[in-house]
Amino acid sequence: MLRKILMLNIIIAMSLIAMSCKNDTDKKDCGCDSDNKTYVTNQTGTLLKDSLSGSFYIYKLFPGPMYRFDIICNKDKIGNIALGSNVTYSGYRSALCDSSTFNTGQTFKDNITISQIQVNQ
Repeated sequence: MLRKILMLNIIIAMSLIAMSCKNDTDKKDCGCDSDNKTYVTNQTGTLLKDSLSGSFYIYKLFPGPMYRFDIICNKDKIGNIALGSNVTYSGYRSALCDSSTFNTGQTFKDNITISQIQVNQ
């Protein structure tokens, strides 16, 4: 009898652990639909487009060999801004889901959902 109760407790514990792990994987902590975002304001950079993926991004060169690429999630916010334009923008930055080749200490690549963007004169 004691053995059956012990087995039942083990089965219940394993079920609870499995359910809690499933909830962890359902949480989206990267990409454009991420729950984990940071609001950034008055960022500047150059609006460009990746010809292979078709993604729009804003490129910024920092002093020294450091770069930032903000891949734009909501390209409808760009409107008719010409590629190569120097822009100021604000929005919600989130991590890439696959950042294996980026964020190396010199190159930073994130997603951004633009809330405001304007061309610098």
